[in-house]
Amino acid sequence: MVQATYAGELDYNNTKGILLQLAFTDDYGTNGVGDLLDLSPEGPNDPNGILDPKLAYNAILTQPPTNVGVFSQNLDGSQIQLTPNANPTLKNLGVRMFEPGGAEKTTNAAYTAPELAGSATLLVLIPALQ
Repeated sequence: MVQATYAGELDYNNTKGILLQLAFTDDYGTNGVGDLLDLSPEGPNDPNGILDPKLAYNAILTQPPTNVGVFSQNLDGSQIQLTPNANPTLKNLGVRMFEPGGAEKTTNAAYTAPELAGSATLLVLIPALQ
């Protein structure tokens, strides 16, 4: 499972960027799809959404982003890749994990201790309002 926490935002060339810190828990999702990341704000009806302990996330994600990438990662040799779903929504961006050597984790495999302790940050770009 993967959970995102709001980590800040930045402005660049008329585009707003949201930084999301990822945390991996439990077991890996489905090989070929990855763990599904929920990019909607956390709330009483959606406890799997983006965590925001400082209440700074302003819910500007109203549709699936088209520009999202890995900003940084420190997973002891493992790498992540983002895979949009065939019918993208805010709740189904695939985060695929590849172990050192390049093989994707198998379905329901346990995350290793370095993956659980590691970190990855996503940058989601959203066009600024005109």
